[in-house]
Amino acid sequence: MSLSAQAEEEKSIELPEIVVEGRVENPLSGLASPSFVPGTLTVPGVGEAQEALSRMPGAVTLVPAEDYEDTYAHNFEDVMDFTPGVYARKRFGAEVRLSVRGSGLSRSFHMRGLEILQDGVPYNLADGAADFQEVDPLIAQHIEVYKGGNGLRFGSATLGGAINFVTPTGYTAGAENLVRIEGGSYGTARLHSQTARVYGDTDIFAAMTGNYVEGFREQEQEQSFRFSGNIGHRFNERAETRFYVISNTVDQELPGTLTLAQAENSPEMANPGNVALDQQRNVRSIRVANKTALDLGDGAVLEFGGYAGYKRLYHPIFRVLDYRGPLAGLFTRYRSEGTLGGHRNILTLGGDFSWSEVDAKQYTNISGSRGALAASGTQTATNLKLYAENQFYVVDDVALVAGLQGITSYRKFENDFAPAQNDSTDFTSVSPKAGALWDFAENAQAYANVTRSYEPPTFSELVQATVFQFVPLDPQRAVTFEIGTRGTGKTVAWDVALYRAEVKGELINFTVSPSIPASTFNAGETIHQGIEASLTLDIGAYGLGGVLPEGSRLLLEQAYMYSDFAFNGDPVYGDNKLAGMPPHIYAAALRYKSPAPNGLGWDIAPKVEWVPDGGYVDYANNLEAPGYATLGLEGGVDLAEGVRLFVDARNLTDENYISTYSNITDATVAATNVFYPGEGRSVFAGLKIAF
Repeated sequence: MSLSAQAEEEKSIELPEIVVEGRVENPLSGLASPSFVPGTLTVPGVGEAQEALSRMPGAVTLVPAEDYEDTYAHNFEDVMDFTPGVYARKRFGAEVRLSVRGSGLSRSFHMRGLEILQDGVPYNLADGAADFQEVDPLIAQHIEVYKGGNGLRFGSATLGGAINFVTPTGYTAGAENLVRIEGGSYGTARLHSQTARVYGDTDIFAAMTGNYVEGFREQEQEQSFRFSGNIGHRFNERAETRFYVISNTVDQELPGTLTLAQAENSPEMANPGNVALDQQRNVRSIRVANKTALDLGDGAVLEFGGYAGYKRLYHPIFRVLDYRGPLAGLFTRYRSEGTLGGHRNILTLGGDFSWSEVDAKQYTNISGSRGALAASGTQTATNLKLYAENQFYVVDDVALVAGLQGITSYRKFENDFAPAQNDSTDFTSVSPKAGALWDFAENAQAYANVTRSYEPPTFSELVQATVFQFVPLDPQRAVTFEIGTRGTGKTVAWDVALYRAEVKGELINFTVSPSIPASTFNAGETIHQGIEASLTLDIGAYGLGGVLPEGSRLLLEQAYMYSDFAFNGDPVYGDNKLAGMPPHIYAAALRYKSPAPNGLGWDIAPKVEWVPDGGYVDYANNLEAPGYATLGLEGGVDLAEGVRLFVDARNLTDENYISTYSNITDATVAATNVFYPGEGRSVFAGLKIAF
């Protein structure tokens, strides 16, 4: 060994390991938690994140990356299928219909109504729109889901809340080097690699994923390359900074929607109009960010940082949309845990400022290529959010919570072809929050809260593509009531929440043509209410101790979501159900884990997803999507230390079913080619090598 290599080795840090054996950590730790290494000031470890989320008086979920690491995790549906409250259904490729509690439910393209972040850095533009195709599920240590008003942790003002992807660091990565090779049905091939190092007080993590998919349907080819890296430095035990670089290249063909008959009988076909126009959505983006954390002592921590980036969307649809521009933002968060009047008290303060400017050009679409310039303008947005939350323990096991969020948003549009149509507007509001958290037993809690949300329209609604000028729209406002309970024992883990949101001015989309982005209007009053539940049972502990091998586990994992969304006395639709959401969704997996006395084991899990009723397609409630049930199987085996083979099989019965659809006003008068077929039988396999 060379002297330089020996010196580097001596400077490396041997990471301690937190091992959980025969006990539970907190109400969010679940039954299957393995050992987790601790994090640092800037990035907590999984166990620390679970502990932090367990102090929140509302519906939150933590999804460790290990929950989906033995699957072909390609999009949000693949990683959120056991997260009740999150509705993610594939349209095509990495594109999904993503909604939490009905947020942005009617949006038939891109995303709104949610704050998407990576390591606390927003993916959303300043107007609130986002392309979640930029997020690579493999570049994650864990995923934090803050439903509804619980997104105040990041200043979120939306009905849906926030989803934060947390990447590993040099300290928390599972291995110094990891290579993952996958392939399978529909011409799928993916290569992922990552590396992690600790050199003295500096740590480095970098990961990249290249993916190619021919596609289940015609006109569905996808190619992507994603990179994420961070480098952190500890100045001392109480000060740390971390720099991030995130880069994405995503090229996706768009197969479009079909009629119900086409989707059920010829699901592989593409919409002929999409083929003729060679419709695509291609994204190029890069972001750099910094987050610095200071331990101020006495339980107080200050975080601050900023980010900047550039994004281009090349999007041939009814026209070729060529949108590009810079974005930037600043954020700060302060958290203090101490005492007030002799009682435990946790105070959180924060602020976020974001800015983005989009050079929006539209060209005539000539078979996917740019023709004559048809429209040109500039979309400028700024967003300032300030928020505060205080958690006061009146007794040791009961906390009262109060919060407040203020938001001011600015939107400006300049039309290069018609300056007389230039316009701007701003939105300002203050939203309160109140709640309570009760630790009624060891590792078991109950909570209740009421929150207000406030969502200004995005530019996709304010400057609708078909008119390319400001459309008068109000912000969407809601008051959400929530109660729930969660807990973990040695043989059971549960998480149940009931909510009701009374919404005013909901931003409702409807499809006017399969090739044209949906139009938007403000509804009057609507109601979003439902149940979110998960239940995991250690079946092996219930009378099977003498049957199963010693050290093995048999877990029944279940998730259920009930959604009841409706108009409330609408002058046109009365009390009709809102289109876009199945009322019931149930998913279950029976997971067997073998003993692993030498560190080598195997597991297998048959899975089922049942959607008995696909929900209404139109607001007039004249057309419903059919329900379905699909069966799957996943599992893996350790071939050697650090070498694991896994298989992910889906829709084993090869059922033709409807995955999701776009919303329309009335199926008796509007075109009904709005359905996205689900994928047929598929099998994916992968090999992971850690060293």
